[in-house]
Amino acid sequence: MSDREIIDWLMNGDPSIRWQVIRDLSGAGEDIIEAERMRVSTEGWGAEILSRQDPDGKWSGQLYNGKWVSTTYTLLLLKEFGLLPNERSETGCQVLFENGIFENREIRFSAGQQFRDDGVTGMVLGILCYFGYREPRISGIAEYLMERQRPDGAWVHDDRPGAEQYLFENTLLIARALWDYQKATGDDSGNIREARMKAHEFLLDRRLINSNDPKCLLFSFPNYWHYDVLAALDYLRAVDIMDPRLADVIRTVRKKKNSDGTWNLQNRHSGKVFIDMDAVGKPSRWNTLRAKRILAWWEKANGTE
Repeated sequence: MSDREIIDWLMNGDPSIRWQVIRDLSGAGEDIIEAERMRVSTEGWGAEILSRQDPDGKWSGQLYNGKWVSTTYTLLLLKEFGLLPNERSETGCQVLFENGIFENREIRFSAGQQFRDDGVTGMVLGILCYFGYREPRISGIAEYLMERQRPDGAWVHDDRPGAEQYLFENTLLIARALWDYQKATGDDSGNIREARMKAHEFLLDRRLINSNDPKCLLFSFPNYWHYDVLAALDYLRAVDIMDPRLADVIRTVRKKKNSDGTWNLQNRHSGKVFIDMDAVGKPSRWNTLRAKRILAWWEKANGTE
């Protein structure tokens, strides 16, 4: 397919994809982008998922467990869709915060709030900030996460044996959450910038590759809490961290391009879902959108458009 045909194919998808295509690949004005983005709550996947919300503000009666249809993962997906904050998202955020806040610094959903999970704390911080949930204690969550960062820039989810196998997952989740916090609060203090830069260096020094997890090279969507190089690249693109150490994974993205100009869904994280969006082994609008905007960003910066 030609580039124009690829854009047309993407634009035949859900509003959650269309508005991002318009923003990232077409160069349209803000009014056109926002008009399409508003449809996320009233049409297609976003509207369907919003309609599944329980009367008490949860989804599937669960705060966190019940992957991937619990309140946490549903709001995380709606965040990926670009849903604009509304009454339903506000209610969901309130449920997460009020049931998860622990010692005014963490989010814990484990039974009796016994166990720490800094990845979950970061995930929920990002959700709350993205949807504009107003609560003074949110700043304490951000401060807590910065205190928990390791000297090498990474995060573990807790201090129990085996936690290090999830360094990449937690580091990307929390770096994104601190970025969401910065955008929501306007806090551009040196501590937050330093924490995020240290996290970026951890990932860049390793060329985004988790050598202990070959699946990090398989492109999935949604990622939920999982890590892969396409998700990491898309985050670094969004925050405009251009670095020559990305060259190898950029080549990987190019190699995975199909002959028709699309990218496949290569992996799916098992669990219950409200909606099947793409089929494994088939062209994926989500992966095609993300790969195309990553390559456009890279090529513009490196003079190879």
